[in-house]
Formats: sequence, C-alpha cells, structure tokens
Amino acid sequence: MKKALVAIDGSPLSHDLVKFAFRLARKEKLDKLDFIHVYEEHPLTAFPGMPVPMEYDERYRKDLEREFRTLIETAAKEAENAVPYDFEMILGVAYSEIVRRAEKDEDVKVILVGHRGMRNLERFFIGSVAAKVAAHAPCTVIVFRPREPKEKKSE
Repeated sequence: MKKALVAIDGSPLSHDLVKFAFRLARKEKLDKLDFIHVYEEHPLTAFPGMPVPMEYDERYRKDLEREFRTLIETAAKEAENAVPYDFEMILGVAYSEIVRRAEKDEDVKVILVGHRGMRNLERFFIGSVAAKVAAHAPCTVIVFRPREPKEKKSE
C-alpha cells in the first residue's frame, strides 16, 4: 500500500494543501491519504492567573476537529475518484509527531506539509515545521507552496 501523510494546521494554506493532496494521490496512484493535525496543549487563561475550565478547552478541540473533517470531506467530494482517507488530531510537537508517524508506518511514501503555517514568517522563508520535517523524515517530503499571482506592473 502507498500512502501520503498530510500535515494540516488550519492556516489558509491548509485548504489548498488538502486539495493538492487529493490531486497528487490520483496522479501518483496512492492508495490512501492520512491527514493529521498536531496540536500543543496550552492551558487557556481568560485573564492572567485565571484558567479557563478544561471542558472549554475540550469543546474548542472538538470544534477544531469538526472544521478539519469538513475541510477534508469537502475536498474529497470535489476531487475526481478520491482515494480513501483518515484524519487524526495528535497532541505533541508538530514536526516530531509528523516524523514519528512516518517512521512507524512503512506504507507512508511521502509527507506533505505547507511551506509555512499559522506563524507569520517572512514570505521567502520556509516554515520551521516544514524545514524540520524535511530534515528528519524517513521518506520524501513535499513542501507545498501555491503559486502566488504576479503583481501587475503599472505602465
């Protein structure tokens, strides 16, 4: 079985990455797409020193998971002959969990990550998660970056 591991983070780039993953799967005859979102646990606070109840944090996680599932399902419906897929949210450090997941599953032949995510980096630099995944992954890594429209020059 040939699979792709697709790391999504909720940034606007994730929408394009999910669509790209389904196109790539068809073109490269992949058998399955495994979508993952890695999140770090950060205790929420309403005000300094006043923690938010855990049920609020869990509700937020469930809402986020629902958004990701909707995004993936929508892209699958739009794709021609979409391959089967799974989605999982994992608690941990993003690049480490992505690499660990690919190391554990020998069927993962390629990892797809966005060139930058939720952190606002300069537009010409590769994101730190993408760079670390590319440096440590046990398989091919595709760093996805959609072509940006060229600015029109005024005459």
